[in-house]
Amino acid sequence: MKALSKEQIIEALNHDLIAELSAVEMYEAHAKVIPADVIVQGVRAILSVEEGHAQELTKRIEELGGEPALPGGVATIAGRAVGAASAQARTVEMLKLELGEEQQAIKDYSAQIADIVDDEDTVRLLEKHLQDEMEHARWLKAQIPAQEERG
Repeated sequence: MKALSKEQIIEALNHDLIAELSAVEMYEAHAKVIPADVIVQGVRAILSVEEGHAQELTKRIEELGGEPALPGGVATIAGRAVGAASAQARTVEMLKLELGEEQQAIKDYSAQIADIVDDEDTVRLLEKHLQDEMEHARWLKAQIPAQEERG
């Protein structure tokens, strides 16, 4: 078992923060171009939760004495680029890309929860985020078959 040190926890939280900021950029780009209102509403709801995750991670990193990654940094720009490029795709392709992001977040949060031994506040935060990401993935998985039928 490898328990994470405080520095490693801060590093892991910054990794999560960068992923959340990137996801926010991608969801914003997709919400602007998806034609189906019901899908846009779902994407915007996920976007709102991801923004909250970024805020909570920023706060926790600061509480631990770390320096949080900032919006507009490399990861955010990468998310914006992915969002812009994928916004040219069909809705189903955007949903599949979003699902991939959620699945990676589930893996990352799960591994961190397993490796953090002596920081219950961070574990609780990550468990909450993990639950949200699983709900997002479930919703996205439900939308993809209907979109695939539309062609």
